[in-house]
Order: sequence, then structure tokens, then C-alpha cells
Amino acid sequence: MRIILTLTPGQVPCTIPFSYAHALTAVVYSFLDRSSHDYARFLHDEGYRLGAKRFKLFTFSQLLIPQRQITPEGLVCLSEQIAWQISSPVAEFVEHLAAGLLQLGQMRLGEHRFFIQRVQVAPRPIFSEEMRLRCLSPMVASLPQAGKRTAYYARADDPRLSEALRQNLLKKFWLVHGRAPGSSELTVEFDREYLKRKGEEVYRLVNYKGTQIKAILAPLLVRGSPELIEMGYEAGFGEKNSMGFGMVEGIS
Repeated sequence: MRIILTLTPGQVPCTIPFSYAHALTAVVYSFLDRSSHDYARFLHDEGYRLGAKRFKLFTFSQLLIPQRQITPEGLVCLSEQIAWQISSPVAEFVEHLAAGLLQLGQMRLGEHRFFIQRVQVAPRPIFSEEMRLRCLSPMVASLPQAGKRTAYYARADDPRLSEALRQNLLKKFWLVHGRAPGSSELTVEFDREYLKRKGEEVYRLVNYKGTQIKAILAPLLVRGSPELIEMGYEAGFGEKNSMGFGMVEGIS
């Protein structure tokens, strides 16, 4: 389920630092903690395990600010209302999130306060075997390097990226449903014309608590299992979803 928050800044204009993803993650946990401290602590400290892998099974968008300016200090919000989307396939997460944000009624981002004006459940898309999507937050997937212990973040045109995204979604699907999807087929391809036109502009270098993460922000085409596409829509495509990566929406 996906929840859309309509937020009103405490003051307009206000300047938001470029690297605000960590602050939004903290806001999500504050909402959960307001409803259930035990669940918030479990998700933060443990998460949902599949072997050695741990998943939080939620994702969120960037702040959707209709009117803004980019300055050396950050993003200057000029809008009276902005939007923020949070999504998860886990019912317990959504229940605690909704209860917590309704109790708090506001959130802080750095020195600025934002008031929650409206909470909506986003209409559920019709998932099909072929869908065009766009990123509401950058997407990242790591790939192993031969002979090295560290992985690197895949570029949008890397032929191994599609399979890495598919394997990631299969793990998430098993955690949520306790079974494999009816079909495990899935291919992901970023819009080639967009990549050619934008070049290096499709990549976002995100500073998350001092770690530099190179992620992709571009339209994509997915083909295959509607169940896996739905899982990507709900839990996020790729990795680091709970850090604000991998949220998508359909392109009509």
C-alpha cells in the first residue's frame, strides 16, 4: 500500500539541504515509534531476514516540491504545499505508519517543521506484463567485482543490472508472501533515448550519512511477472529502499 502525504511548510520560503534522505528515514521511524515502539525498534535493528540478507520492506519518494529553486545552500521550497509518498507491502508497517503520523500531525526536517494537511491512500495501479515507470527516488543496485571484496553501484546501461533487480525482487516477494511468484520472469531496461539525451545527468550522487551512493534517476520499462512488478512498486526496486531509493510510479 502507498500513502501520500500533503505537507505544508511552517514557513515559505524554506531551504532544505540537498542530502535530506537520512532525515526522512528518521521521520518514518518516528511515525512508527509513535504507534509501536517495539515494531519501530524491530524494523530498525533487525528487519525481515532471508538468510544473511535483511530487508526493511518499505520505500519512500523524494519530496515532491512543485515550485523550488536550487541554490548552493540547498533546495529552496517556494510551494505552500508539497507531497511525499511512503510505500510498503507489509500491512503491519502501514498500520503503524498511519496511526503514528495521524497522532503526530507534523514532522521536522532539519530546522524546519512541516504540518500534515492530508493523508491519502494512493489508488492501486493495474499491474500488467509490460509497464513504463519513472523513478520518484533514485534507484541503486550493487554488483560484485571480480577479485574484489567490495561491490560497485551499477550504471543504467550495465547488462547485469536487470538480473540483479530481478533477484532482489524475488527475495522480497518470498519474504512477504512465503512463496515464489507464479512467474519469476522479469527484465528491466532504462529508457535508452533518455540515457543518450541526458548522459551523466541521469546519475545522482547521494550523500547518506557521509557515504556517497551513485544512483540512477531515469524512466524504465519492465516486462514480465506482474507480481514482481507490483512488489517493486510496493517495496521499491533495487537496494537501500528504506534509505529513500527505488520508488517508482507508472507512466500513463
